[in-house]
Amino acid sequence: MPFLRLSRLASEAADAAVGVILLDVVLGHAAHHDPAAEVAPVVASALAMRSELTVVVSLIASRRDPQDLNRQASMLHRAGAYVFTSNAHAARFATSIVARGPVG
Repeated sequence: MPFLRLSRLASEAADAAVGVILLDVVLGHAAHHDPAAEVAPVVASALAMRSELTVVVSLIASRRDPQDLNRQASMLHRAGAYVFTSNAHAARFATSIVARGPVG
């Protein structure tokens, strides 16, 4: 995961005006070898600092990707993110949170 992306994630998470963060994590042969290992700690840290924040991940993958879709999803979920394997479902969920307020 590029440093700039993780830095931006942390910066947005620290902004009290931000209630929902929606991000894509892409798996595959040309992708990072273990993206959840990079993203999950930043997500967990952000949620520990701001319980009202919601992080939604669109996990773009196939079951044959070398990063192991289930392991990546599990790591992101354990960090506190809501994980979807569909961009559309992730976007609808994030939009519903913005419309009604924080989850939990």
